[in-house]
Amino acid sequence: MTILEKMKEKCAAAGYVPTANIEKIAKAKTMMFGDTEWSRCPCDGNNPARYCISELCRSDIENKGICHCNCYTKADNSKIKKAE
Repeated sequence: MTILEKMKEKCAAAGYVPTANIEKIAKAKTMMFGDTEWSRCPCDGNNPARYCISELCRSDIENKGICHCNCYTKADNSKIKKAE
């Protein structure tokens, strides 16, 4: 399973939807962290509390409508371009 597929799976399991930015973030995660630490946040990689669908990520989505990396959003967020 690719990092992109893992990100999409984790996103769907949490009840969110990926944005059009997800492929770009998946590529960054591949280059920066590889398969072993793929869930780390490329925008805040030194913060162990921030990773894909972490409590910080969920808090961003619930309060701001989108996560820190602009990768995940609420399904009903019409202001954000969703992944195809």
